[in-house]
Amino acid sequence: MNGKEIKLPKLLLGTWSFGNDKWWGAQSSKQSLATLETALDCNINFIDTAPCYGRGNSEKIIGEFLKSRKRNDVFIATKLGLSWKDNSPVIFHDLSPEKMKIELDLSRKRLNTDIIDLYQIHWPDENTPIEKYADMMLDFYNKGFIRFIGVSNFSVKQITEFMRYCPLHTVQPQYSMFFREIEDELVPFCQQNNIKIITYAPLYSGILTGKFHLKSKAIPTDINRKNKINHFKEPLFSIDKKTLQSLVDIANKADLTMAQLAIIWNFSQNGISAAIFGARNPQQIRENSKALNVTISDDDMVLITNILNERDDAIKSIK
Repeated sequence: MNGKEIKLPKLLLGTWSFGNDKWWGAQSSKQSLATLETALDCNINFIDTAPCYGRGNSEKIIGEFLKSRKRNDVFIATKLGLSWKDNSPVIFHDLSPEKMKIELDLSRKRLNTDIIDLYQIHWPDENTPIEKYADMMLDFYNKGFIRFIGVSNFSVKQITEFMRYCPLHTVQPQYSMFFREIEDELVPFCQQNNIKIITYAPLYSGILTGKFHLKSKAIPTDINRKNKINHFKEPLFSIDKKTLQSLVDIANKADLTMAQLAIIWNFSQNGISAAIFGARNPQQIRENSKALNVTISDDDMVLITNILNERDDAIKSIK
């Protein structure tokens, strides 16, 4: 029950940093617009955003950028279902049909577009039956407001229920060298049902770049790393450091940065269609877009798998 098939590039630009507030970190509109311009110059024209990134600011920046571009030059993916509570980091879930209609209209207005290319449920809403918000997504789809339907952070059970009422084209789970939970159940399910997987956080909130463990960069305090705090404490810190040292050796041998290696590994895995990487500036776009033109050898893929499995075993031993 998927209908038409979505065509995805290997690499997508994530724009949470465009939010420019105290929870996401400072980011000027000028820098965000320059980042978008560079992305298109590097053949990255699939932009992923969401209303909760800066309370709509990320969408507004993209909408401003679209004013100077042909609409078909950019593929826009956004989401719905998460809202901020007052002026705090507290987020609440609301997928009631009336709230969904409001969110759709607001996103289209901020993005300066009549049609959203890929519209995604950001997170499930435990207070609303899946049937209700699946029906609403189908209504948006049938009316031509959206071209494709996706869900993010859903379990296989939730996806199965959603598909009883609505076509589903993509799922967006977290996935990286340090977070591989989707491999056992979600990936096989999506392959069997012709659903494309778009991964987010391929750099594991920057940890896989090695800058915190190997270069001693100060640990950031933004909301994006709030749930990664244990990776900066023992014994996990030392386990991750040892793993990263081994991975850097492979990256150096292939003349890659750790970020490039992690991104290439991600979208090269079985069942993965595309990976979203975040960028704050043109330099990060230019560096990470090089991943589109490089492959990792089969021998190195085997080495990486062994290194990651050793890390998994080490973590299990301390639990």
